Amino acid sequence: MFDLVEEVAFAPLERRLARRLLVEADAGGIVWKTHQQLASDVGSVREVISRLLGEWADCGLVEVRRGQVQVIDRAGLAAGTPN
Repeated sequence: MFDLVEEVAFAPLERRLARRLLVEADAGGIVWKTHQQLASDVGSVREVISRLLGEWADCGLVEVRRGQVQVIDRAGLAAGTPN
């Protein structure tokens, strides 16, 4: 519980979302969650998550589909985001 509180309080949103995607991704790189579910997981709102995922999709890090996000570039996502 303390780790979760510390992460939400001190880790930037981009890092929290990237970590969540990397942890949740199955062997094919697919995260079977909606933007709303991801927002709840990282302590944000859907609109902000959608914007970040859109930016990352433009950079080739992820591919966004209805009800899922596919991680295309795990190393790029783990190394940091363009923000």
